[in-house]
Order: sequence, then C-alpha cells, then structure tokens
Amino acid sequence: LSYTFRYIIQNGQNTLIPLSEELKFAEAYSYQYSIRYADKLFFDFQIEDRFCSWALPALSLQPLIGNTVKHNTITKSKPLRVTIRTTADGWLEVLNPIAPKLEAEPSTGIGLENLKNRWRLITGHEIEVHNDGKTFLVRMPLQPPTK
Repeated sequence: LSYTFRYIIQNGQNTLIPLSEELKFAEAYSYQYSIRYADKLFFDFQIEDRFCSWALPALSLQPLIGNTVKHNTITKSKPLRVTIRTTADGWLEVLNPIAPKLEAEPSTGIGLENLKNRWRLITGHEIEVHNDGKTFLVRMPLQPPTK
C-alpha cells in the first residue's frame, strides 16, 4: 500500500516513465485487489523483456485496472482474469472478459477519456479501445527508448 501511494506521489507529475517502473506499480496495485477478491480475481502479466525500457505516460495502468474491477462481476463461480501484455509490434494491451455487474456502479466515463487525452497530449499517439461485447481491450502504443 505504501509503495502504491509513494509511486502516485512521485510519478503523478511525470510525463513518460519506463514500462518496467509502471509494471512494478501495476503489480503492487493489482495485488491489493487480488487480496480483496481472494481466489476470484487474477492478473496475468505477459511482458516481453525487450519492451521494459520503452516508455508510457505514468499511471496509465491504474485507471484500467480500477475500471476492470468497477465494471465487472467478480465471484467465486465467475472469477475474473485480467491480462496485461505486450505485443510483438510494441503495444501494451490490457484485456478482460466482460462480465457486467447486475447493478452497474455509477460511472462518468471520465477515467478512460482522461487516459485517451493524456496519451494524445504526452505521446502524440492515440490509444485504441475495443469492446466486442465479450472482451474489453485497451491498446496503448509504447514509446521506443530515445538513443
């Protein structure tokens, strides 16, 4: 818990951060949810080592992890598995099956919109959001290290 707060305070104003640093935060942040939803919520990190020095806006994964928990049913009979992975062409993807809650929590949609705007402002690139009714996928283009 202290690590996640420290990361937010130290990196909230940073623009770009190495993927390796963002992943340390995401693992600590997702661990808190894993404890809360013991044996019902799982996170799979499938990250190619070659992308660990590539950059992304700090705190990009936090709203996506939070949204996954906020918008999906997580029960013993219907556990939820979130995958965070890199692709061969340098994208970071966060995906989960869609399991809508019976009673949806109030949502303004601001979190995802803010993430889109931050990416556009900081990197000049767009993120992609895909929802086919079965899977929710967010794709973010990682920034290669400067030489």
